[in-house]
Amino acid sequence: MRRVSGNQYDTTSDKQRVSGLARYGLAACMTAVLAFGAVSCGGSTGTSSDSGDTTSSPVENGKRIASSRGCSGCHGPDFQGGAGPAWVGLAGLEVELADGSFVLADDIYLHRAIADPGADVRAKFSLRMPSNNLSEEEIADVVEFIKSLESNDE
Repeated sequence: MRRVSGNQYDTTSDKQRVSGLARYGLAACMTAVLAFGAVSCGGSTGTSSDSGDTTSSPVENGKRIASSRGCSGCHGPDFQGGAGPAWVGLAGLEVELADGSFVLADDIYLHRAIADPGADVRAKFSLRMPSNNLSEEEIADVVEFIKSLESNDE
């Protein structure tokens, strides 16, 4: 026990004090991680519109949308893959889904994968893509951007 002032004593042990600080620090860290995850994996702050520029091509708009929504946080800085599947060279490939079936990565599949991330989950990727609240036009532009990303392996 430590004397605080006069005849008053602090009955909180050092162990209790450290434990309280650790809980506070853990809560602060978890909040920061969740906020970063929401922004970097598709969450939107809702403060700006990603489709406001109508003078750009769909590919340019799609690239801007993918960049501003943090898609590269999971799909890789150059969309070569990471926690999420690669976008480079994806369009036109036959890809395996988590249920063991295969699907052609055509416009329909790409649109569905963006609009409803849980619909056709890719095999070997356990991290589920967050919903992204993109408009139909924004999704179409991102699909065009993905289709423009050709593999250099050919």
